[in-house]
Amino acid sequence: MTEPDGRLYAPIPRWTPGASPLFAAALLLGASAAACGGRAAVAPPGGGPASRDGGGAAQPSLTGPGGRAAQGALVTMVTPSLLLPDLVGERGVVASEAGAKRVLIDRMRAIAHDDGSIERAADLLPSGQVTALKLPTRLGGGYLFYASNRGSAQLWRAPAWLAPLAPLVQLSSEANEIIAGFDRLYARLSHSHRLFAIDAQTGAAMPLGPLPPASSYGQLAFADGWRAVVEADLRGMLVTFDAGATWRAVEIDARPTSVGIIGGDPAVMTANGFYSVDARGSVTYRTLEASDDVQELPARVQGPFGRRPLRAAVEDGWPDSSATAVVARGGALARVSLRDGAVVDVATDAYPEREATCHALRTGASFGFVCGEREGPTTLYAFQPPLGMRRLMRFDKPRFVSSSGNGALVIRGSCEEDGDVRDGRAYCIVAADGGTREIHVRAPASDVGVERVVALADGRVAVLSPPRPGASGQVTLLKGSDVTAVPLVLPTKPRSTARELQRGMWLEGFEEREPGVLGGWVEAGGPIVGVRIDVKSGAVSAGAPRQDATGAILSGRFALSLGEGERAAESTDGGMTWRTIEVPERDDDTAASRTRACGPVGCVFKGWIRVGWGKTALPDDLAEAKPPPVLQTPLRAGSPIGMRCEALGASTPPLPDRPPAARAARDVPTARPARAAARPQAKETPASAWAPFRNTPPPALGADEIGFDNGAPYDIVTMRAYAWGKRGADWARAGRWLIRFDDRFDPEGGVRSSGVSASPWSDEASAAEALGVATHGAASWGAYLDPGGRAALTHVCRGAGCNLFAVSEGLPVLPLRDSAGRAGNFLRPFPNGAVRLGETWFFATPGGSYDAVALWRADLGIARQLATYSRPGRTSYGVDPPRLVRRALGGGVGLLISTAPDPGVRAGSWHVLPIDRDTGALGEALPLGRKDLADTPLDRCLPGQDGWLLDTGLEGSPSFDLGGSYPSVDGAEFRLRLDPGSACVEAMSVRLQGTFSKAPEKQLDIAADAIPLAATERATGRRWRLRCEPKDAAR
Repeated sequence: MTEPDGRLYAPIPRWTPGASPLFAAALLLGASAAACGGRAAVAPPGGGPASRDGGGAAQPSLTGPGGRAAQGALVTMVTPSLLLPDLVGERGVVASEAGAKRVLIDRMRAIAHDDGSIERAADLLPSGQVTALKLPTRLGGGYLFYASNRGSAQLWRAPAWLAPLAPLVQLSSEANEIIAGFDRLYARLSHSHRLFAIDAQTGAAMPLGPLPPASSYGQLAFADGWRAVVEADLRGMLVTFDAGATWRAVEIDARPTSVGIIGGDPAVMTANGFYSVDARGSVTYRTLEASDDVQELPARVQGPFGRRPLRAAVEDGWPDSSATAVVARGGALARVSLRDGAVVDVATDAYPEREATCHALRTGASFGFVCGEREGPTTLYAFQPPLGMRRLMRFDKPRFVSSSGNGALVIRGSCEEDGDVRDGRAYCIVAADGGTREIHVRAPASDVGVERVVALADGRVAVLSPPRPGASGQVTLLKGSDVTAVPLVLPTKPRSTARELQRGMWLEGFEEREPGVLGGWVEAGGPIVGVRIDVKSGAVSAGAPRQDATGAILSGRFALSLGEGERAAESTDGGMTWRTIEVPERDDDTAASRTRACGPVGCVFKGWIRVGWGKTALPDDLAEAKPPPVLQTPLRAGSPIGMRCEALGASTPPLPDRPPAARAARDVPTARPARAAARPQAKETPASAWAPFRNTPPPALGADEIGFDNGAPYDIVTMRAYAWGKRGADWARAGRWLIRFDDRFDPEGGVRSSGVSASPWSDEASAAEALGVATHGAASWGAYLDPGGRAALTHVCRGAGCNLFAVSEGLPVLPLRDSAGRAGNFLRPFPNGAVRLGETWFFATPGGSYDAVALWRADLGIARQLATYSRPGRTSYGVDPPRLVRRALGGGVGLLISTAPDPGVRAGSWHVLPIDRDTGALGEALPLGRKDLADTPLDRCLPGQDGWLLDTGLEGSPSFDLGGSYPSVDGAEFRLRLDPGSACVEAMSVRLQGTFSKAPEKQLDIAADAIPLAATERATGRRWRLRCEPKDAAR
């Protein structure tokens, strides 16, 4: 053992055992005893005032019977126990108000007061990320707690922060956030970022209700029961002043970054300021610059006991009742409530050594403190009731002081300041009655320090010589000048324990547990073992070894073995028995204080303050909250669409068994050579299939002509482009081209063709390259059918840039250019993102980023960007792309959006946002009905019947009875005209997975009231005409 290094050695060892080398040496004991005059007598403590008793129903109480200990009585252990989080910094702080902080940490709810006291709730939240939301009075007040873990979100309510948790509901998806709306809660689901509405009282599913119709929603902020600001898909920031009855756009000049409530008003934040919307509807811009008049409040000055006096009381204090403990720090002496950590009473000038560290220990019939400074003096104090300290002894240098557990102390070194001992070590023994004596333990220098000295209650001194290999050790008893050596009798079973006692290190801190019985700890390079020694017989008994890789905390007869996970163990009888305790798993161990200590008040360890020992005050303390019920929303069965159809005949022949061979393309020059220049090296132009389009042969080629074609034969809207001309000729004058596309809803055939148009390319090489026949980069073709079926916007794209062509039946192909005259810089339009209104095309493309949509208007081939609509970041993932629709007979254009289904309904709904054709401004959303048209009468559109025209599939799997034997049907689509409260069908289309075998004997006409159906065989391309009517039984 080494000499003191200038630090104050703990009077009750707080040593964390770990792997250590075996140390045992032969001890040559020579003992001498000499009486020394004591510096001062230890007076028994007196009583004191009753401790503060406060708190709420949600917090477990440590207050036991008896209150303050009566004069002369000594509290040696606090029980029952209470586990509290050791709050460090601002970790876990949710909000600060009225001199307290609401804390959500390590599955616990707590309130940390500015006076250092802390309260916590009795129940635990589940593992995982837990978030708290303060509910407004319109939703019943109190708090909502939600945890997202393992694919679900669990919600609880509580009327107060520490009140018992009442289970609300469990959602089938994790939730990113919960938002308090006007009259319901909104959960944003993690997997889709969609909103889900919940009744705040019952947890039942609700419709999204007063929110503006939208495909998705970004941020939401509700100021009160009437005002809110919502970020809606495509429409941007909207505000309401009438609880969602009407919504209007917030006109702002900068890109919004977030929304919130500032000064009680809805606000839209930007990079440099925010737009505040007051109750009158006025929008005011304000900067984020802080006012010069605003000053930060000064931080609360911490006293000598720090932010958490309770931690100080557990680390270094002693209980003076079952509900309070006394601790000394920085010259002050305080009485701290063990229920909540509040300082009940304080004496600010209790002792002069303000820089010393003081630790409580049993002294005489009461307790006292040993205080020491680094490289400075060591002073012993006795506690003086009601709240004072009386000096007992003082040494000018650091001393090791150990309690014998019975009121007596053992001080390493002479009782005199300048005492000198040769060949050994002196110990100053302070008896419980205050008398002192000095003993000398003489041994070779290499063996000094292995002995453990304990002052017994009967006045004797026990010097323990631990076992070593080949020797069992002994206890030497000193009584006056009498010296008695008692060999240790180690247990023989279990053999593992006997082996650990023989080779382990017998730690400092042995004490008298019972009259004539010593107790202490042995560490054997990992396992720890508690031992008891009968000094009369030398018999040694041992508890079960405790394996603890994280290190146990030992302090006299108290021990805490942390173990792993959420299970630890405690011992209050020196390791003879262990009791398992539950410790919640912490969210973040890195933020915990590294100081660990135990004593009669409790333990501090690993981010926890455990006040007391034994069972908890409440039998169900720290029980996990009851899980909420899983949300059950039964689906209401709607009436699916069913059609009974009759075949009228085939409108197109099947594809030929073998298409005609493609005409071989001869070598042609890459460009026409100049007259005076030498002809360049010829370049091979790739061959083209010159394939038919849907049973329609390609344009006829002359003997000296070459043609190139390409298209999209497998898209929903099939198309093909043809370009041809004489070999080697100037195609700008002699070249021709056209584009064909298919209207799949036309039972009469559906092939549409533009007029033959002049070639926009100068020669065959340029044409082959433009159509994608050449090998220089892949070119993809596609078409967007106007829902009228007579026009299409086609494109050919290379990479991100696309050329667009407006194609109308019988009219020349019209290439589109932007206002700068560029033709190949358009982004690919969205599917169903183009409509033709008169001679004007409207089409929608991505706006250059994932969160923007651009609307274009093209007049006479010149396209200009009309407007840009924003989409909420992330929340628009997985949402249907916006699609353009138009009025069937009028001049209206709109954006069709899909809204989420109501609870219990499978299908969502359609809404249309009318578009101002000149500015691109969006109007109020108009409801067009459910996307499955369930329970909606479907009839054929009448002549002159207007409505929003769109080609679409329906949710709910419509069925078609084609009569007799027929192949399977898929890809059912409807050409609809929709208005609020009405719907009609122009035509229908399906795909047949085989050959239709029930052809009519003669061609029939479609009745005026029947709905035409075009059924196309996928394999042959043959299209059949059918007439259908709704099944009465199914409708």
